Amino acid sequence: MRFHTTGKITDGFHVAGSAAVPVYVVNGETPILFDAGFTALQHHYIAHIRKILDKRPPAFLFITHAHFDHVGAAGYLKSQWPDMKIMASSQCRDILERPGALSVISELNRQGINSLRTWGVTGASEAPFIPVDIDLVVAPDTTLRVAPDLSVNTIHTPGHTRDFNSYWIPERRILIASEAVGCDDGTGGIQTEFLVDYDAYIEGLHRLKALRPEVLCPGHRLVVTGSDVDDYFQRALSSTLHFFKTVTRILGEEHGEVEPTIERIKTLTWDNRPLPKQPEQAYILNTRQRVMTIKSRISGPASGRIE
Repeated sequence: MRFHTTGKITDGFHVAGSAAVPVYVVNGETPILFDAGFTALQHHYIAHIRKILDKRPPAFLFITHAHFDHVGAAGYLKSQWPDMKIMASSQCRDILERPGALSVISELNRQGINSLRTWGVTGASEAPFIPVDIDLVVAPDTTLRVAPDLSVNTIHTPGHTRDFNSYWIPERRILIASEAVGCDDGTGGIQTEFLVDYDAYIEGLHRLKALRPEVLCPGHRLVVTGSDVDDYFQRALSSTLHFFKTVTRILGEEHGEVEPTIERIKTLTWDNRPLPKQPEQAYILNTRQRVMTIKSRISGPASGRIE
């Protein structure tokens, strides 16, 4: 099945606040949150989480990576539940300590308020992003026993960003992969999300697919369950190859110039998408990085292999 809404996905697993910019909630003896969305949706997240958990406090918040739409409300969630431990990679922690990165995160979350308005979302907060400290660093490829019947496996998947962790809950066969497996683009397609390393992204897709999850959480808008999971992975792989070839062709036609290539890709893949969709400035930033990664990749030593 394919879920595009908030609410219950399976027993003890919910999407809170916004399907487009979600916080995932694992309910059980030890409640857990994954990612922290937009700053402007803080009240939506808190109200929904409190309802799901029947006012019990979450024990952990696991962050996949330090992008603005995954850490935006983390500080407000921490203020609401001060005993909750925020978990992330060491690279994510380091990014969230850099003034320049915090400035970008803050500005993109400010712009996110206008995006929510165009989506028709009401009750968005205009409070600013507040920095947040990572309480505990989770090392790659480790297992954290969070309850007698629940563990979280950390899988370093650095194709989207260098700091990226995917999280696997083996007892429930739930995979929080976010952009490590791309995003639903609103038209039935998948937006590929290798910002920093094409080869690591492909390897990550194969590694995560091999887990055979029963619940898959890509980046934004969508949760996939059952037999649709394998189909999603197959389409994610083919979409990645198609995007690589498309950008390579356009770069050639534009004589290697990045900015006109970005504009043509945006016309093809963003301009006519239905709402809600990625804010324009964030899309341009990410697409610039994807194009530059491909440009470097096709001129580098690994240029012979793209699958």
